[in-house]
Amino acid sequence: MKTTRILALLLASGLLAAACSAPEPTPTPSPTPTATPTATATSTPSPTPAPTATATATPSPTPARPSPTPTAPPISVPDSFATYKDQSFGFTLRYPKEWKVEETQGNPPQLAFISGPGAAASAPIQGIVSLIYNSEMTPADAVADNLLPQFTDREGFRTLEEREVTLLGGDPAFQIAFQWRTASGLSQGLLQTTSKDSRSFVMLLEGAQQEFQANAQAIQATFYSLHPQEPTPLGIPRSQALTLYFDDGPLTLDPAIAQESQSIQYIMQLYSGLISFGPDLALKAEVAKGWEVSGDGTVYTFTLRENARFHDGRKVTAQDVKYSWERAAGHTLSPIASPTVGTYLDDIVGVADVIQGKATEISGVEVVNEATLKVTIDAPKAYFLAKLSHPVAFLVDRSNVEASTGSLAPWWLTPNATGPFSMNTWEPGRLLVLDANKDFYGVPPAVPHVAFYLFGGVPTQMYKTGEIDIAHVFPDELSEIRAPANPLSKEMVETPELSLFYVGLASDKPPFNDPLVRRAFLMATDRQKLLTDIYSDSQTLSQGFMPTGLPGYNPAVPPIPFDPAKAKELLAQSSFKGPEGLPRIVYLTTGTTGPSALVTALANMWKANLGVQVEPTLVSGSNYFYLLPDIIRIGHIFDYGWIADYPDPHNFLDVLFHSGVQNNVGKYSSKEVDALLDKARIEPDREQRVQLYQQAEALMVQDAAAIPLYFGRDYSLVKPYVKGLVFSPFGMVDLKGVSLAAR
Repeated sequence: MKTTRILALLLASGLLAAACSAPEPTPTPSPTPTATPTATATSTPSPTPAPTATATATPSPTPARPSPTPTAPPISVPDSFATYKDQSFGFTLRYPKEWKVEETQGNPPQLAFISGPGAAASAPIQGIVSLIYNSEMTPADAVADNLLPQFTDREGFRTLEEREVTLLGGDPAFQIAFQWRTASGLSQGLLQTTSKDSRSFVMLLEGAQQEFQANAQAIQATFYSLHPQEPTPLGIPRSQALTLYFDDGPLTLDPAIAQESQSIQYIMQLYSGLISFGPDLALKAEVAKGWEVSGDGTVYTFTLRENARFHDGRKVTAQDVKYSWERAAGHTLSPIASPTVGTYLDDIVGVADVIQGKATEISGVEVVNEATLKVTIDAPKAYFLAKLSHPVAFLVDRSNVEASTGSLAPWWLTPNATGPFSMNTWEPGRLLVLDANKDFYGVPPAVPHVAFYLFGGVPTQMYKTGEIDIAHVFPDELSEIRAPANPLSKEMVETPELSLFYVGLASDKPPFNDPLVRRAFLMATDRQKLLTDIYSDSQTLSQGFMPTGLPGYNPAVPPIPFDPAKAKELLAQSSFKGPEGLPRIVYLTTGTTGPSALVTALANMWKANLGVQVEPTLVSGSNYFYLLPDIIRIGHIFDYGWIADYPDPHNFLDVLFHSGVQNNVGKYSSKEVDALLDKARIEPDREQRVQLYQQAEALMVQDAAAIPLYFGRDYSLVKPYVKGLVFSPFGMVDLKGVSLAAR
């Protein structure tokens, strides 16, 4: 599968360091939440601090800042005040009952919108509670200093007072009162920051100064009442929930649509198929309790488990399997064609006809009875069973899918599946909570709930402060965490993955349709230097395209030389006669603010070693793999990360580089390589299959089908009380065996 985590690693090498020395955030306007009836004042729109999900730096204090005044006398909150509680991110707030405090409709960092008195005024009192995650323990006054410049460019702005205070819950905080001039007169605001673990809560109220001063006591009582707490999403105690922060959540939970690891990580917890693989790379029965194979290797008969059920309790039947596969292949009920079915179910007789619209049923899938399914493939293929472990072969409930017909909300927001966990709630951009499926056909999960935060900061910092139970470690952090004196070194787990990161080349158009140019770029790349300088040698240098640990991996593959002189010679011998004859070269890469450290280093290498200037073009990180097949038409070089779906050479060499396959984004084509791969598809002898793949790999390296960089390794921190966690070589975290011991 396409792995966004490898791309995240690519970005993290530069972005994590940048985040830790980030400049003050650029102010952004605050949209009025759609659920809030009171409009933002037209003359003085409520500004919002611009906290970001990435780490914020500890800023230098503002030189002109006056000395803090002593803490104000204790303030009490009237019993008549209402209470607002955010269990997901952990804070409570008391406020006058005639005010409004409600959850914002957009994604964090804004958590709550406050609407106070003066609705009829030109500048009513209103504001927000926002959340910032810090890269290190950051005092409240430093957070305030970082935010204040967002307000100082207002006309007549001046600070009225700065003070350190102790909130009613005992938390230290910092307040800044300020005023500015508008067309309607003077306006006033109060900014308060308070820090708890890696979180900083930012509270802001603004309005006409007359209203502000008339309600000063209520405003102060509201500010002093803010109380950060340990988050308990949905009221679930931490002892009952494995708490995680991996990313900003799945792009889709439709197993027929998902093609990147970010979505599939969640799908694997909710859904299941006929078979799967264990961490030892052995096939495991899932919904199918067993299977038989015909003597000629073309007919598979699956027997389903009697206790396999959907989350709503309905028993799984063979018809459910047939429906799920036909839907993925282009069944008339499917509004979106699956981008993966042609890769993973293509061996089944009749799948191609359904994909092409020539049929609505897969002729090679026969429902014998409720518990028996017969599947016919087009030729005996050693890897066929393995391909059924891909999410496109997972089971979906037809009534669940059809229930959303005509609705704007897709069915997979509330999936009724067969996996070890069921959906409890999903608040996009905030939180996703799963519940243990107590009726799971296997051993039911021991942990009652799994809470995924979809908004957070630097995972290792959140881990250190106890906010999450597992954290991925980025290369920048490895040397510190690995240090023997660091207690965290005993909590780090290292997992070799069946993964490959490479730089793809568009071989179907100039200049990379010339193999001499491809070879020149390969030999002009100091790959070991990249791994050392950017990844701290945390990944394994690749000499080919089949990763270490994969059946068929060849440790005897000759090293790819770094030879700038030879690279220049090859470029001069090419049809372009040297760098001057090359066309414009565009490098498609993931990112939002700028090229990663890796892409920058590659561009510099090619400039220095070949005299060639490439142009990085940024593509949205979360949608990169979905967009790449279309936007490659404007590019020539691209980032690509791949992690095994199943442990077979076919899943790397054939799925990525055969001239007729969908995932061959660079359109690499070689008759010799295709012939070897075609022969390997149907070769029954394991040793001969491996030899065919190794021959194909050697040709691909010689032909510079792409520039292989590294085979992946995962580094994660795991709390000692988390038991039974399994890190898969397929880049997934298996959560169904997890239990939480006493802390």
